[in-house]
Amino acid sequence: MINLAEKRSGRQGMEALLEIARIVQEQLQADGLPADQARKVALAAADQVRQNYGGTEVYIPKGVALVLSERDRQIWDEFNGDNYSTLAKKHDRTERQIRYIITRVRDEQDARVQMRLFNES
Repeated sequence: MINLAEKRSGRQGMEALLEIARIVQEQLQADGLPADQARKVALAAADQVRQNYGGTEVYIPKGVALVLSERDRQIWDEFNGDNYSTLAKKHDRTERQIRYIITRVRDEQDARVQMRLFNES
């Protein structure tokens, strides 16, 4: 007996992979790669997604965290230890928000260092 929900989700999954390939191809072409090469790379990328995540449910966030992460990384890179006010003005944030971002990025980096040290032991 065919499960209609599985059949429907399989079709949606294939459509999602094709959409990934289309998006990657468009971006590669926009970056100057010839169409045939862009298509080859795009299909390989979609196939890699299929191999890594096929048969699983994957949540794809709307991307706000990625933008925030890039902004936060830029703020961290510009931070010199006492320029909270300058960064707040430059990035249209409050000084309190800048302090929070700096603390969060510092904590993330500390956690990564500790994990590396733990894995090396």
